[in-house]
Amino acid sequence: MNLAQTLYPNKGAKLIYMSDCSSQRITIYQSDKYTWLLVSGVVQSAIENRLPYRPIVPYCFVMLLPILHHKIPDTILELGAGGLSIQRYLSYAHPSIRITSVDESSDVLKAVDSFFPPIHKPSIVHKNAFKFIDSAEKNEMKFDWILTDLFHGKESSILMKTKNFYEQLFELINPNGWLIINCLTNDEKEIEQLTEYLKCIFNNKSYVFPIPEMMNKVLMVNKINDFNFPPEIEIYNTVE
Repeated sequence: MNLAQTLYPNKGAKLIYMSDCSSQRITIYQSDKYTWLLVSGVVQSAIENRLPYRPIVPYCFVMLLPILHHKIPDTILELGAGGLSIQRYLSYAHPSIRITSVDESSDVLKAVDSFFPPIHKPSIVHKNAFKFIDSAEKNEMKFDWILTDLFHGKESSILMKTKNFYEQLFELINPNGWLIINCLTNDEKEIEQLTEYLKCIFNNKSYVFPIPEMMNKVLMVNKINDFNFPPEIEIYNTVE
């Protein structure tokens, strides 16, 4: 992990929370401008302290590109909440969006609730994300977007799933909707396999946007006919 990847708090930041639990260390730092959440030494969320509490981790901006270049969704399902930075930001910047975040780490969520800025009308499900998807499929739930930001330690657990899981996600996404995945890997074969899954299931163009100076790659696919980002964004898509 390099400095750009971890975004460690600077020397002016104060440690305001620390806990060792469930084989992981949870720490929260705060400066005049920013608040950071680290889990086992890796930044999970970093936000501005002023409304609308914008995330400062670069991949968050990439994950939200369709808001600027397609349309504002009505509903979002977020798998992997971390510090709830996306839900917090959208609850103030776009309060019309109904976003539900799913995360099974009650220790992290309790720390975030106590030491991060509040969320306007939070919606959080304390449950394993993959079990939630099984339940959502059975109940025929639907969402405009599904965001996945799932990690086990420093690994993207989303990369370990089979094609069947992505078929489940496809069924949960409304027409004209998006699947947006944050992955953390340097293994190009893993990314290629996941991209092929998405192409096959969605039968549509897919995107892979590498995040400069970070290991993260944001994958996107949608259910929209003939959609393209502006040329200045399309040039960064690494999928041919």
